[in-house]
Amino acid sequence: MKLLYPLAKRFIAGYNLKSAKPAINKLQGYGVTIDYVGEMSTTLEDVQNAYSEYTRILNLYTNIDISIKPSQLGLLIDTPNAWGLCNAVLERLASHARLRGNTIRLDMEDSRVTKDTVNLAVKHNVGCALQANHPDTLTHMHTLLTHNIPIRLVKGAYKEKITDIKDIRDYFLIYADIEGDITIATHDEILLNQLSHHDKYEFLYGVRRDLQTKLRSQNKKVTIYVPYGE
Repeated sequence: MKLLYPLAKRFIAGYNLKSAKPAINKLQGYGVTIDYVGEMSTTLEDVQNAYSEYTRILNLYTNIDISIKPSQLGLLIDTPNAWGLCNAVLERLASHARLRGNTIRLDMEDSRVTKDTVNLAVKHNVGCALQANHPDTLTHMHTLLTHNIPIRLVKGAYKEKITDIKDIRDYFLIYADIEGDITIATHDEILLNQLSHHDKYEFLYGVRRDLQTKLRSQNKKVTIYVPYGE
């Protein structure tokens, strides 16, 4: 990873928490979401490592958001009680985050875990990302907003049934204007130009810093999504 890191460092803050700290600490004036890169834990050791890493983040910072993929916490691990494992680990992290004045948001993965991710977000009162390219997003939005769960709206990084970019943009615009706590998470200017009335935005670290600065100067709440890891 350290050989590849110079090529990726525009978008990845560091290959471990220590190397990512300087980049994170420079983001004063922005909201910060920290993502420990990884998904699809396949062993209990993987799950424990992810739990330990997120605990380190929570102990180091206050007033930040951490972004977690449920599969990191064992949701797809090959065991009869994968749900129970993921649920128990998330419960501990959510409790720890509240004690530290931090928040948690679940990243959305592929359709195997979409419904479980929404249910976990409701159960533990943590934020959740939703993808505009997923055919069930409207239903999931209703579930989350009914329970006052903050939503991070993205176009979608995983291949789902909706694949035409025009359709994805159209759905994104519809979902973005549903009443509720919704953060616009895209650097797609075609969408951003039509969503200038919103007040919450999120950008990937290193992407469109000009837009980050511009929106912040307009007194918008701008959060930077900061991944680190191997």
